[in-house]
Amino acid sequence: MKELVNILAEYGLSDKEASVYLAMLELGPASVQDIAKKAGVNRATTYVMIEALKRRGLMSTFDKGKKTMFVAESPERLKRLSEAEVHAAQEKGNRLKDQLPSFLALFTSSSQEKPNVRFFEGEEGFRTTRELNAQARGEVLSFVALDEATLELSKLDENRRLQLNEKLHGRSIVAIKQGTPVPAINRQNWEVREIPYESFPFSGEILFFDEKVSITIAKAKPVVFLIENKETSLLLRAMFEAIWRSAKPWPAA
Repeated sequence: MKELVNILAEYGLSDKEASVYLAMLELGPASVQDIAKKAGVNRATTYVMIEALKRRGLMSTFDKGKKTMFVAESPERLKRLSEAEVHAAQEKGNRLKDQLPSFLALFTSSSQEKPNVRFFEGEEGFRTTRELNAQARGEVLSFVALDEATLELSKLDENRRLQLNEKLHGRSIVAIKQGTPVPAINRQNWEVREIPYESFPFSGEILFFDEKVSITIAKAKPVVFLIENKETSLLLRAMFEAIWRSAKPWPAA
């Protein structure tokens, strides 16, 4: 009997609805009192379950003298209900398929307004954002602290950094911590200006390329945030340009 209750549950019947329906199948035409006793459900609840089954088309009533009798519909009705549900699901799927281009158009127009922010962690994440940077189509801007942490980060793939140093071009603002060796920079491809590290101590790097901004937190396990959004890029680029104007050419004349 429990297995039958479980099967009926797959059709959306609660345990009590299933118990009442199964009791009605066994009894045939019966009164509420007899159905309640057979199902092990109190009389008031049985009335509620009968109404629920009636709405599903799984039972009917007739009068016998002064009594109202209740009778279950054939289990074949469950099969027809299942077929109707499958047909309805197919209809829903077809309607969605027809209107999917309209939904996607709304989604695309909305997503263009929202920044796409991705998070990378560890060495592989750092390499991933570096390769994205390698695909830059125009000027690259960088705002970087040259300290112990950044130099350690650079060592993860120094050969690739040197390749990109030759391949890409742009402008860099650097803050050099006293005593830190400066890595090789292709001065033909890169214009560099400096801000005093002691006045603005930080660690890490911000890169601007295309309409993307990557923010790298330099530590033992680097963390990178990649932001893809035109408005966000313009906002942060404006801050870069403001700092660029007040930064000093490097190396100092």
